Amino acid sequence: MLNDAALNSIEQDQFMLSQTQGQLSSGKSINSPADNPVATVQLLQLNSTNSQYQQYLSNGQSAATNLNLEQGALSGATTTLQSIRDLIAQANSAGNNTTDLQNIATQISALESQLQGTANTQNSQGEYLFAGFSTGTQPFVRGSSGGISYVGDSGARSIPIQGGTSVQTGDPGSQVFMNIPAGNGTFTTAATAANTGTGVIDAGSVTNQAQWVPGQYTITFTDATDYTVTDGGGNTVASGTYNAANGGEIAFAGIQVGISGAPAAGDTFKIATAGRQGVFTSLDNLVSALNGAGSSSAARAQLNSALGGSLQQIDQALNRVSTVAASVGARINLIASVKTSLTTASTTVSSQISTLSDLDYAAATSKYSQEFIALQADEQSYASINQLSLFKYL
Repeated sequence: MLNDAALNSIEQDQFMLSQTQGQLSSGKSINSPADNPVATVQLLQLNSTNSQYQQYLSNGQSAATNLNLEQGALSGATTTLQSIRDLIAQANSAGNNTTDLQNIATQISALESQLQGTANTQNSQGEYLFAGFSTGTQPFVRGSSGGISYVGDSGARSIPIQGGTSVQTGDPGSQVFMNIPAGNGTFTTAATAANTGTGVIDAGSVTNQAQWVPGQYTITFTDATDYTVTDGGGNTVASGTYNAANGGEIAFAGIQVGISGAPAAGDTFKIATAGRQGVFTSLDNLVSALNGAGSSSAARAQLNSALGGSLQQIDQALNRVSTVAASVGARINLIASVKTSLTTASTTVSSQISTLSDLDYAAATSKYSQEFIALQADEQSYASINQLSLFKYL
């Protein structure tokens, strides 16, 4: 009985000494669930929460990288469109000859190629930023017919950055560079190619949205001063006398357009409900108008009308890019705000994990010394007890 008791005590001392030695080696007070079952459950929950925080932070960093790259691309697109706008204003000068206009067309073509490159921007993984879900497909390609088309999709990827909060990591090219409202957003204006006068029509404006009836309208000059406005069915909706002194304003159906210059009898101008058009189509049309411009006064007037429409279209494209850029900036700010919150929460959880699992080295070292001494004492005691025998005394 004494032998069994001594051996049990030695084994217990050895186990406790080994446990303390393991804690000193790992630096953790809990190395197995048996060390502290209650604290182990708490640690599992805290580690799971902290892992989720770290995943959210990683997601946010990935989204921010893509969005910052997109923001840079949108800034480049804005600069390119502004340069094109300046060239349109330059082309509108009366001093340009056909060669000058063709040179401007060449410059705009180069800027269009630059804009296409921006629209096909890739991230470090080779994914196209403006391709929607089809990140492996180049979104903007020039086809055999000569026009640039969008072959991506309209999807927008999102990623969770916090419980219940997700952020869109990019914008499809269809939303940024395509489907841009034509004209002033409500209607478009154009001079007919057969015009013989020097009348130039502007982009117009809406004076009363409630009176506007979408459709096709034609302004026809019956002579140099009198005009008639008809709808798509040939019905007269307005008529009057053209007066260049008041800006040549012609009002009907809740809208107003201005015609400058000197229209000739039989000249017509078209007003139509605004559709939507990609920026590259607008630029192709602009380049075509510049390259095909004639030298007569009537041809220049038609070109100036076309340039006015192109200028309006570029402004619409700039507005679209600006709107998307503002959205991207807001998303970047959201990620930064959530990151601050998650970092604080993760620090708190890490502190709780440290409190539960980190070892107090001073206390553990002292405990190790005590357990070592206790083991030595038990071993010496066992040695003494083991020598107790009646035969020894006989």
